[in-house]
Amino acid sequence: MRVCVTGASGFIGQHVAKALCEAGHYVIGLDQILAVPGTCPEWRLVDITYPLEKIPGLDAVIHLAALANPRECDADPAKAFNINVNGTHQVLKMALESGAKKVVFSSSAHVYDIPPKWLPTDETAPLRLNNTYTTTKILGEQLCQLYFENHGLSHTTLRLFNAYGPGQSRGYFIPDMVAKARSGPIHLAGGLTTKDFIHVGDVARAFLLGLETSFVGPINIGTGQETQLFSIATTIANRFEVACDDNGGAATRMCADWHRAERVLGWCPTVSLEEGLRAAIGAAEKVAV
Repeated sequence: MRVCVTGASGFIGQHVAKALCEAGHYVIGLDQILAVPGTCPEWRLVDITYPLEKIPGLDAVIHLAALANPRECDADPAKAFNINVNGTHQVLKMALESGAKKVVFSSSAHVYDIPPKWLPTDETAPLRLNNTYTTTKILGEQLCQLYFENHGLSHTTLRLFNAYGPGQSRGYFIPDMVAKARSGPIHLAGGLTTKDFIHVGDVARAFLLGLETSFVGPINIGTGQETQLFSIATTIANRFEVACDDNGGAATRMCADWHRAERVLGWCPTVSLEEGLRAAIGAAEKVAV
């Protein structure tokens, strides 16, 4: 299968592209950042906010490119809407014009709000436009549905919970905690907050399975396991033999009901948090401060 991966230079994009290649697919990477060597056999340096050229013989698109940091989105809403909404429109238009039959769209559990209406959170939970990032992701999902209803372009939307793993950059919790522990004690606020951490290897596998299903609509990708941030920070602090304390603060909760993924994709999480965290910490240790 000829598969285009947008955002192929990103954290999740690199893992997805690698998994696709290992599964025998031909991968065309799209990004405005230079290709990571060995990521894809074909590469296109593009800005998805502009009209995209057709890709002959294209079978499917995995759309990962986005402005994904909620703080960055709130700081520059115009940029967020241009990339996450207009960019999604341009990618869908390219997929349709290229003759692709399927789009797998990367969305976020943030669309349910934090905290969501109920836990564990399934795909029937109400969505809320609570900030710029979630608004753009909900609009992206709606664009996918619009292209399906008007043009027959099938889509499966994966609502990712808290992806982590080797190669994740600063600005996300685990790499940030490793950086803090390398320079001294960790002082945490809101340590009772829970997240549902899902390993990037399991995320990549979900995208591959998403290509194969005829299901149209959203699917949660998480573990169903709530983990307090203080617990993660303590594990990291112990690795570096530094202290960790929590200064309190408001706490929220996240926890996925991932059983639709099990029913529809035949997917389930396989990497334990203990195993995944150990590898993520080891990878982050190798990154220069």
